Amino acid sequence: MIAVKNLSYVYSPKTPFGTQALFGIELDIRTGDFFGIIGSTGAGKSTLVNHFNALIRIQKNSGTVLVDDVDLSAKKLDVRSLRAKVGMVFQYPEYQLFDDTVEKDVMFGPKNLGLPVEEQKQRARQAIELVGLDYDNIAGRSPFELSGGQKRRVALAGVLAMRPEILILDEPTAGIDPVGKRKLMELILEVKKTCPTIVMISHNMDEIAGYCNRIAVLSRGTVKGVFAPRELFGSRELLEKSGVELPLVTELAVGLADSGVDIDRSIIDEDELVGAILKAGEHA
Repeated sequence: MIAVKNLSYVYSPKTPFGTQALFGIELDIRTGDFFGIIGSTGAGKSTLVNHFNALIRIQKNSGTVLVDDVDLSAKKLDVRSLRAKVGMVFQYPEYQLFDDTVEKDVMFGPKNLGLPVEEQKQRARQAIELVGLDYDNIAGRSPFELSGGQKRRVALAGVLAMRPEILILDEPTAGIDPVGKRKLMELILEVKKTCPTIVMISHNMDEIAGYCNRIAVLSRGTVKGVFAPRELFGSRELLEKSGVELPLVTELAVGLADSGVDIDRSIIDEDELVGAILKAGEHA
């Protein structure tokens, strides 16, 4: 669905302040992936994904990005169509809310697509309900009166109203308490039923391990590799080379194994960890 070929990018090129952010990136994201992108601050994660819906345009002779075989380096790129297909939810998306009612805010994307007003309203209702909010109770309210969690859901609804096929999430749970994080990730799993491909940037390794089926590790603008969660978090060598921290669940499993408990060090799931501990206790 997304094919990145030899992609490079330089901020402020041909100036004394020029900084290269990406170096020959090669990456394939498949239809149906819950694809994680991880790496330290400054690794190039946001710069990379901002190419996927042309928020950042590909520089001349700096590689290609194909989305469903549409070449994003084309001079006459249909950006409106692309952004209907590839939805982007930024870090702290609630700061992007701007209209005087929730419904109008969520209708903004469909309105820009040139859809009839009735279809705009229908999409807004469906998107608001999809993110778990009561349309009749919230549609006419100001988004600025809502709680932080509600604002984030409204911002997500605004993207979903475009009915994207690919959803890009940049640190979706940043600044949210643990309970709120879990609820938001459960919501994103529900969203995946209608938006099959999700790309998520996150510093939270528990979320990456628990939800992603493939993970790209970025470091200083290069891809160090793409791994399955168990492959990445089960290999100390890979972790050390990539500078990646363990998920808390895996860290606990490793700690128990180091203390002599007969338990798999590559566990990435809470329920699996509980089962392994119980099983180890039976054989103790």
